Amino acid sequence: MEPIDLRMASVREARNAERRFCFEVITPQYKRVYQATSEDDMNNWISAINNAIQSAVEGRDIRDVPTPISPQEHHLMRRDIGSILTGKSSSMNHGSTHHSINGHSHSASSSVFRRTTVGARPAYSRKGSSGFDESPDKVLQVLREADQGNCWCADCGSGVKTEWVSINLGVILCIECSGIHRSLGTHISKIRSLTLDSQSFTTDIVELLLLTGNRIANTVWEAKLDNGIKPSPQATREKRLKFINSKYVDREFVEPISPTLSRYATPDETLVAAIKRNEIQRVIYALALKANPNVCDKSRGTHSVFLALAAADPASPSSGTSNTRTSSDRNVAFPIAEILVQNGAEIPSSLPAFPLSRSANLYVEQKSGRGTLTLDTVGLLPNPSLNLGEKQHKEREARLQKRVSAGGRLAKAPIPEL
Repeated sequence: MEPIDLRMASVREARNAERRFCFEVITPQYKRVYQATSEDDMNNWISAINNAIQSAVEGRDIRDVPTPISPQEHHLMRRDIGSILTGKSSSMNHGSTHHSINGHSHSASSSVFRRTTVGARPAYSRKGSSGFDESPDKVLQVLREADQGNCWCADCGSGVKTEWVSINLGVILCIECSGIHRSLGTHISKIRSLTLDSQSFTTDIVELLLLTGNRIANTVWEAKLDNGIKPSPQATREKRLKFINSKYVDREFVEPISPTLSRYATPDETLVAAIKRNEIQRVIYALALKANPNVCDKSRGTHSVFLALAAADPASPSSGTSNTRTSSDRNVAFPIAEILVQNGAEIPSSLPAFPLSRSANLYVEQKSGRGTLTLDTVGLLPNPSLNLGEKQHKEREARLQKRVSAGGRLAKAPIPEL
């Protein structure tokens, strides 16, 4: 059996499998189904494999990852994960049975979400002399190092010229599929070049892409996908167009809302709950279900963006409207607020009843056009308010106009609600 590269894998329950207690490990090339002995055993396997995947992505040893199961179970699972998934012989040669089924499965009817919280990793630094505009390939390099799945196109699996990204969907694409995305319109997909549009990537967008990427996004957008449907890297434009329309416009492969996936009855309620818990993967799921990005919390009437800002960086109770530490000290990024904005959320004109942190207030000011964008970017953004020479200012204006005409800048108008 071919070893599985955990850096490009995801795992979920396989409810459509013929046997009980099955889960599937999915890679861009294939799916493999494994059978556990009980539901608890299956859930423990899924949890352990997710931890192993996270370890592989972060370059840690599987044995260093804590799991919520007993030491004896952890000992056995650690050995089996190494031998079954990667194909390498285990260093712990104790006899036991492994829970596997050879072969492939059809799509699962529900997806097991790995809790991806915004606070799980430090934000990419906003300060420093080396901005992304000084190293055009830096964004691409950072995303590939964060998740090896970003080396291949999210839609066709191609590794050729996979240097494009949809900043509202959080997927990395090849040049062929990115062209089809662009033809759908910015209300569906906002395409940027990871090498040519480096000035478009603010700290919040970079953090958004680091927390999502192809592996996380496709667990949502391809939850019900049968492998035979996905186009190959050699697919014609017509096949790519049909698949991409089905995936992102018709949302055919998104798992419908159910008690298994959400204890909330509607996409809007699911979105609000995910925002409050800072879980970006569930935010993507709710948006894929056509949740309203401008939804308000019914209990307090608080807009989704303010909920996201407060969840990511709560204001200090003793500091009024700002934290005692400044924004530059903390380097706070707001990826969930950013994905809401990129998918059509509008910043309300009035602030919420509760105080926002200093970083959150800066984010609101910048998005509302009341602040200077240069504070919120990794590289230098064109800004007419800067004290530049006339010639340099005109050069920047010309580059800005060129990017706008090529679709390289962020859309200023909000996209229509889906």
